[in-house]
Amino acid sequence: MIDNLNIKELLTAWGRWASRGSSQSFTNVGYKSAWAMILPSPGRGVSVDYDSDMLDVEHAMSYLKVHGRWSYRLLKLKYLYGYSYNRLAAKLTRELPEYKRGGDKAGQKMCDKHCKKLVDEAEQVIELLIKEEA
Repeated sequence: MIDNLNIKELLTAWGRWASRGSSQSFTNVGYKSAWAMILPSPGRGVSVDYDSDMLDVEHAMSYLKVHGRWSYRLLKLKYLYGYSYNRLAAKLTRELPEYKRGGDKAGQKMCDKHCKKLVDEAEQVIELLIKEEA
């Protein structure tokens, strides 16, 4: 399935996959655990091929969480929580050090186009990580 989708479609599918499950399955990473998706709940079947593809994406996201904190955060907010580029830009304006007091861009707001560029760069990193795994 991974080969048939572009990275945006794949991350959108990952966001839907990661957000399903029961509310008791939340972990300290901020979203529902992979085990909640693997173990079927009553009345719901599990596609093993789909889950293995999504676990590949999950593995790449876990790597990115450790090695690319802001890229991970951007992708998580965009694809898991459904943030728009405008909402992401507003959130990053409050959180990125260069936009805070004393930073290079203090007092300015991040443009949604710049935010889209950052998300695109993070998507390229994830795409490379997934291709390396395969």
